Amino acid sequence: MTHGYMFSGSGSNVYVQNLCRALAGAGHEVHLLCQEPAPLSYDFVDAHYRVDGEEFSLLGERKTPYPGRCVVYNPEIGGLLPVYVYDEYPGWRVKTFLDLSEEELENHLARNAAAVRAVLERSGAEAVVTNHSVPGPLIAQRALRGTGVPYLSIVHGSCLQYVARRSKRYMDLAREGLEGAGRILALSSHSAGTIAEDFPELADRTISLPGGVDTQLFRPEALDPAALAGLKGGAGRGPEQREALARALREARGTEELNAALRSIAASYDARVHDRDAGERIGRLLASEGPLVVYVGKLIHSKGVHSLLSAFARVRAQTGARLLVVGYGTFREGLEALNVALGTGDETNLERLAELGKLLEGGHAGPLEHFEVSDELLRAAEGMHDDVEFVGPLYHEELAKLLPAADAGVVPSIFPETFGLVAAELAASGVVPFVADHSGLREAGTIVGRGLPFRLPVGMDRFEERLAGALVRHLSLPVKERNRYRRIVRENTVRHLGWDTLAGRLVELAREAQRI
Repeated sequence: MTHGYMFSGSGSNVYVQNLCRALAGAGHEVHLLCQEPAPLSYDFVDAHYRVDGEEFSLLGERKTPYPGRCVVYNPEIGGLLPVYVYDEYPGWRVKTFLDLSEEELENHLARNAAAVRAVLERSGAEAVVTNHSVPGPLIAQRALRGTGVPYLSIVHGSCLQYVARRSKRYMDLAREGLEGAGRILALSSHSAGTIAEDFPELADRTISLPGGVDTQLFRPEALDPAALAGLKGGAGRGPEQREALARALREARGTEELNAALRSIAASYDARVHDRDAGERIGRLLASEGPLVVYVGKLIHSKGVHSLLSAFARVRAQTGARLLVVGYGTFREGLEALNVALGTGDETNLERLAELGKLLEGGHAGPLEHFEVSDELLRAAEGMHDDVEFVGPLYHEELAKLLPAADAGVVPSIFPETFGLVAAELAASGVVPFVADHSGLREAGTIVGRGLPFRLPVGMDRFEERLAGALVRHLSLPVKERNRYRRIVRENTVRHLGWDTLAGRLVELAREAQRI
């Protein structure tokens, strides 16, 4: 299997991690090429190698409790990590695919293709599974030429939306790679439709394979708030950054100065680890009265967390709710500033932040989408910053012990998503997840919401208002009724979206491809 990235921090990373764990759990042997720096810290990985051309260096090995086997290989790619959406990766020089020179792209393709060939010869693998439409399928096509080994391609959302659809060069490369795939696997019916729009000639080879979630890890009984007490210390965000942000809001004399101050704060800590006082603040939030709403995901404009903050102001005013935001991303300081400005009635900075918009995450200037400043919003938001906590990223073992404490979850993306994996994890934990009514999120919400007397997808017209209304109606229901709905979403997830189901279907498709 090829992936090219890590095991955490994004939906596709988590997807690959869990898929490999399920395959190993079912007794299969998996040889995974990716750039995860510490794979042996994951319970399903047996061995870790670096591969440079045809040379292999063993970096570590151990026994696992799984009946199958997973070996991870880090291809040597020269220190340059191409990505779909820009973010910082410690130890890497990062560029988006759209910013790569022709030479950098060809070097990346050649090094990875050489690594795939070497691993194939060493492992004797019978089939290859690629992840992402660019450049995984093209690398597999080049590496497998003349071997007779088939490959299947799993298409995640970011590669098409952020790269291929914005560049004829990458659209052509995606087509070239996918044309050689025995099957193209989409993570939702929406995603399958998107692939058919871009590559109509490949529609008959494209199937929907939604899922999956680790329903043994994410379950209502996993709740253990005491385990979160250990989330302290480290190199994450802390009180100094909160003080610096408050100072920036007080002293900035314009949008440029405010943006520069926020960027300086973002550079002062390690965004990929939990906040230094995350455990203490989570504990305080859990001990407070009122229902708990949770968001888990990247902190970038397209995920719609700014819309959630606007909606939450109204929800809190009517229900006394609290909000926990888990995740990292280049938009975090902008969101933190937005939260404080809302809660303190700082209309001047609120207008500045709304105007800066995507510039706050390092993108191009443009106002916040699905966000409108109004007197009604400012009245509802008074004091809300005291009931909203941003705590940085929590990874699956920690997250599973926290999610069941939530009374509702929200996946408010304003940009198309391949599938709502976070919605499935929330539902598996017994948390009713409200999702934006579009793309793969709609499909995820529909699957986990079967049998509920209301819809989980929330319409995008007047999104903030509709989202607030959906949350208020749910959180105002009697506890007994909400508990019944918790059981329903859990049962739907186990039945339809478990990783074991997904892994078994993938193996069937790989065997079919061998026979073609």
